[in-house]
Amino acid sequence: MLHTRQYARTPSVSGAKDQKSDDSRRRILEKILREVNDTVPFRNRSDLSSFVNWKGNADSPIHRWLRYREAYSPNLITKLGLGDNILDPFCGCGSILIGAAENGNTATGIDINPLAIFAAKVKLTPLSRTQLTAVQKYVNNLDSNTDSAKCWPIPELSIASKVFEPTILETLLRIRSLTESTFSDDKECRDFLHLAWVAILEKVGSYFKEGNGIKYRNKKRMKTGYTHRPEGQWQLERFGSDQKKFTLETFCDHVRMMLRDARFWRKGAWRDQVAIEGSVLEMDRLLPDRKFDSIVFSPPYANRFDYFESMKVELWFGGFVDSYESINRFRKASLRSHLGADLNRSYRSVANLERFITLMDQDASSWRMGVPDLLRGYFDDMRVTLKHCKKLITGGKCFVVVGNSAFAGVIIPTDVLLANLGLECGFKKAEILLTRHLTVSPQQRNKLQNLENNMRESVVVLS
Repeated sequence: MLHTRQYARTPSVSGAKDQKSDDSRRRILEKILREVNDTVPFRNRSDLSSFVNWKGNADSPIHRWLRYREAYSPNLITKLGLGDNILDPFCGCGSILIGAAENGNTATGIDINPLAIFAAKVKLTPLSRTQLTAVQKYVNNLDSNTDSAKCWPIPELSIASKVFEPTILETLLRIRSLTESTFSDDKECRDFLHLAWVAILEKVGSYFKEGNGIKYRNKKRMKTGYTHRPEGQWQLERFGSDQKKFTLETFCDHVRMMLRDARFWRKGAWRDQVAIEGSVLEMDRLLPDRKFDSIVFSPPYANRFDYFESMKVELWFGGFVDSYESINRFRKASLRSHLGADLNRSYRSVANLERFITLMDQDASSWRMGVPDLLRGYFDDMRVTLKHCKKLITGGKCFVVVGNSAFAGVIIPTDVLLANLGLECGFKKAEILLTRHLTVSPQQRNKLQNLENNMRESVVVLS
């Protein structure tokens, strides 16, 4: 049955009854979790913890060119025995595709984020020796050529002048313009340098990514909240006395690091990998008549995190969006894991999910913000995704890396719900590999006492 957005509400319990209500909810939740967990076999695979929660993209060659906030290790290819022809329908910046190239496998990746797909394609496109020499010459002469370059147009992002110091912004725009003019006839070199340019924006910026968005460096977090840092002092501490020099050196250092990593292109099947920009919900259109040995992916977790919000500076300045309408189109078309997605789209009910939603504290902010409809949409989108996966796989396994979440005093066992959705979509077997436990937020901790072991990161295996 299809449903549209709804906000069913029952009278809330408040005042002296709050603790009693929390205790009652916790007892009922414990019972439901036990029943739902019993529907799928679990296996302890703590050895996979460092692979699903990978920190190596910070310093691993090629991966580090543009770091994605969430990534898993390309070594999962061998750890999970993924085979020769792999699909990653949420590929991000291409960690699995890079791993496949290094191993001589073939992989196809899909992502709705145009910056992620751009980064993946650059990482997978080896430059010739002549091109690498030209890039090296470009950065060696950059300091002397920047002043004569015109400034690239500032994007129409409302905070564009706020996220960079004026000198840094001018230097960045001159670098961008010089790159475009110097390599106007060589798209591969131009893209290589543009990736480096996008990658340093946060480092030279007056902002940084935090939580579900960005924060500004002129404020410092204290236990009592944020406090303003003295104007002039924080800039000097962060950028030094010569902001132009700081920007040029940061860019050139990043390009030189990429040039050093380019030696890893000498071996592997780099040009055999395919990165496609598009929605996972349209895999049937994006991958007509394709079949894969195995599928592995980590969808956005149902945690309200909006990747387009946290990466908006890179998306706008990098030219991947040019209007609020265009960035909102990406948001609306993305998986319903965040509140900026199209929660008005119809959905089909998911078995057991409503039992958890009904139990939520309706006075909690997450309820008022619309999390129940987010969850309904999220699992319906995952149903569509798993149906596509079942059609695209040839006898192999589908691996889904997921983390459970907690809202309004209730744990949502995403791994078990997805395992059962996989069976509904035609897979014959489902198993959950428990990799590690997740921390519970302070505001949820008291309400979920003794149930924290259900907050876990897992690999759902469907076959």
